[in-house]
Amino acid sequence: QYLIQTFGNKTELPVTCGDKDGILHVEKYNDMEKCILSEDQWFKPNEFERFGGKGRNKKWKTSIFCDIFPLQKLIEFSISVFFIFCFLSVCEFVVESNSRNNDDNGDVVDEDDKDIIDMTMFEDLILSVTCGSGSGILHKCRFATGRCGRCIRTKDFWLTPEDFIRLNMPDGTWRKDILSNGIPLGKLIMKRVLELHMITCDCKLCEDLDQDLNDDMCYVCDSEEDLLCCDECPRAFHSLCHLPAVHEDSPGQWSCTFCVMKKMEGSNQKTLQDVLSSPVSQYTLHCQYLLLHLLHESKTNVPGFSQNIFGLGRMKLKLENNDYQTVQEFVTDIELIFNNCCTSSEGSDVSIMTSRLKEVFKREFETIFKLL
Repeated sequence: QYLIQTFGNKTELPVTCGDKDGILHVEKYNDMEKCILSEDQWFKPNEFERFGGKGRNKKWKTSIFCDIFPLQKLIEFSISVFFIFCFLSVCEFVVESNSRNNDDNGDVVDEDDKDIIDMTMFEDLILSVTCGSGSGILHKCRFATGRCGRCIRTKDFWLTPEDFIRLNMPDGTWRKDILSNGIPLGKLIMKRVLELHMITCDCKLCEDLDQDLNDDMCYVCDSEEDLLCCDECPRAFHSLCHLPAVHEDSPGQWSCTFCVMKKMEGSNQKTLQDVLSSPVSQYTLHCQYLLLHLLHESKTNVPGFSQNIFGLGRMKLKLENNDYQTVQEFVTDIELIFNNCCTSSEGSDVSIMTSRLKEVFKREFETIFKLL
């Protein structure tokens, strides 16, 4: 009660740390900005801790005080109030719903049937999500809160829910406006599909906000450990899975083939025959890009597909060993793999998957070579 009477709904709080005084701006704190103003300087809480001579503590929540209370206590108190509010709101909703659903004969009419959720849709470790016109894949193991945990993978970035909202619906609310199978994330948290971390959580996801900018799995083989992360996009690779292979002790910044290809200056349009008759040495990067695309797109759970498409791995070795003389030879090998898959598995899931790969190859080939 003392905390409520003292601080109420104030947006600014007087704080101290060591011999330094400051003003904590609550909204800036909630937005994870520099939020403490002291001696005409703005500080993050951990910076203010060092400014106050308590840097060795490395525990700003107990080093910074508001009146006689460490910030840790205020944060815990805020959480308690939040959950009490949620509990009372739910109770009020249930009471109102029950009174509304009593018909004239005193029987209970169940209007909740229309709100029944098929929870089997949310059993996977990843969920497709949308917000306005934007879409992405939410990875449950990365989810923490709205502003912590880069859990949504879009084509170009790993984003927190708040980042995803800002990008697609700046005036929206992530709990309400980010949907998975038509269900808002807020409801999935209530159903325990997603686990919301506490504000006091000091796990890796909540403490290090600049981590997890890259994928947890190799873009080619879909396995973990010893990954080389691209410095320009979210992709990560094993050094030998990438084309060209990368020496693990390579110094400095590193960009994957996709990003190098993206930055290449545009060239004049060409005819298909001009491209096919060209030496592979002239278009090594293009061929590496195409093969990496196919190796990534060929990852699937379709039974038997990996055995049928195994020839892509042999092509990777041939490309690395400079066994192809012309682009035509490279394209012929790919077409041979596609034809073998379709012939041996006509009408099956393998055949359907192969047809999709053929479309991917055709689209990317025409795009990067700028065919007339």
